[in-house]
Amino acid sequence: MAALEVGQRAPAFRLPSGQGPEVGLEDYRGRSNLIVWFTKGMACAFCRQHMSQLARAYPRFKALNTEVLEVTLTKPDRARFYVKSFPIPFPYLCDPDYRVRRSYGLDVRSHSIVWYAKVFYVASKAPHPPPNELGAAKPALGEFPALLADEDLGFFIVDREGVVRYTLAGSYVMPAGSSPAPGIMARAIPGNDEIIRHLEQCEEASPRA
Repeated sequence: MAALEVGQRAPAFRLPSGQGPEVGLEDYRGRSNLIVWFTKGMACAFCRQHMSQLARAYPRFKALNTEVLEVTLTKPDRARFYVKSFPIPFPYLCDPDYRVRRSYGLDVRSHSIVWYAKVFYVASKAPHPPPNELGAAKPALGEFPALLADEDLGFFIVDREGVVRYTLAGSYVMPAGSSPAPGIMARAIPGNDEIIRHLEQCEEASPRA
């Protein structure tokens, strides 16, 4: 199944959140644009960088009637720990069984043990990401399989009527050179200014704007 395309209706879902209550796409229908962002979660250093980026622009997103829904692979009990321990400003949702990811056309690929060993080796030699405003989170033992998995990142902007207006999807793992071994880097999300431009277009097109 291919990832959602612009103009398609975003599949509805309801997931537990680290903040406590369940959160669903339909909760925002007719009143808020949404950034629906699929990540590995707080256990991933690169995801924390992206979370920090979005947190810096969060007031600007809110001014454009937009909420950020971060859909993670974190289990609910661990998500509650992260929300209690770190300044996560937006709903931190739990999709550990990939159910909602699959409905959005996001994939996870299987590889040989050699591939996983190579990823682990290269990641261990890569420079650590710079500090971020959220702080450093030490992954729980049970989170390591998801951190090594070759799955898709998904970044979708959904308007008030539930229609997809922007998509970015693809594997987190990207080639980053060939010496001394094929390297990896994390797929980037759009910059905040680009996100703002898309949200402004959503507001301009909204009959209630």
